[in-house]
Amino acid sequence: MSYRIERINSEMRKTLSQIIGRLKDPRMTEMVSVTAVNVAKDLKTAKVDVEIFGDGNEDKVRETFETLCRSGGFIRKELAREFHDLRTIPELTFRMDTSSAYSAHIDKILEEIKQNDGGGNH
Repeated sequence: MSYRIERINSEMRKTLSQIIGRLKDPRMTEMVSVTAVNVAKDLKTAKVDVEIFGDGNEDKVRETFETLCRSGGFIRKELAREFHDLRTIPELTFRMDTSSAYSAHIDKILEEIKQNDGGGNH
């Protein structure tokens, strides 16, 4: 990956985090974190990985994600204001990043194994 694309990915991640934080949609009830942005070499598309932190209510998380996806056009327009030096603002595709939830699940399993093994002192 070129240095230019890496820099655009980084700057776009920061800017998207700010834009999403300013969204005033009441359906966005959970906290959203942009974990990664991968812009295509031709700058026409970008995959945006987001993590949604909530109280464990899957319906609220799903509604927040769907609202975020429906807000893609508005978010892209806001990106255009920030990245006025880019000829093309990429079309955004949002993806759920579940890596921390997966890590927490694995930690829980390992802790259960450790407890069932008598503390692991063999």
